[in-house]
Amino acid sequence: MKRPIVICGAVTVAALTIVALVATVAQTKPEAQPYGPPIGQRMAVDTGAGEQLILVVGGLYPTRADAEAANDAIVFGDVQGYYVVPVAQFQGFREQVGSAGDFALVSAFRTQEGANAFIELANVFGAPAYVYPERVVSLGGVYAGLGQEAAPDGKGPLLGPVAESLP
Repeated sequence: MKRPIVICGAVTVAALTIVALVATVAQTKPEAQPYGPPIGQRMAVDTGAGEQLILVVGGLYPTRADAEAANDAIVFGDVQGYYVVPVAQFQGFREQVGSAGDFALVSAFRTQEGANAFIELANVFGAPAYVYPERVVSLGGVYAGLGQEAAPDGKGPLLGPVAESLP
């Protein structure tokens, strides 16, 4: 009758050893890297409000419907290309485009490298694209693509302002 007690004792020791190992691993697990949202979570919408941004423009249109129709006709493979935004969303943009249109196809960037990479992508797909010649101030509003460029340190997407985008 002592044998079942020994086996039970061995099982208890083994179980306690496993629990101790799991607890040790949990305590020594490296801290999660802050290079984006956890899997399954979406990034917060970043409009860059108050920042000086670089716009890559795909066209100007008199109405939102015209801009959306044009955007639907431009394909960037599996990635989002342009965003339909009111030109008044960016201080310095509306003043320069005047009556050319109330809506634009744009993708906004904080770095020149990000804008240049997008221009190259647009060229691959034959999409119209030009870099607006001056930084414009985002007044917030509609999401226009921030977060899709690489962070300058190369450790993931750029998730916030850089010195060049701050006023």
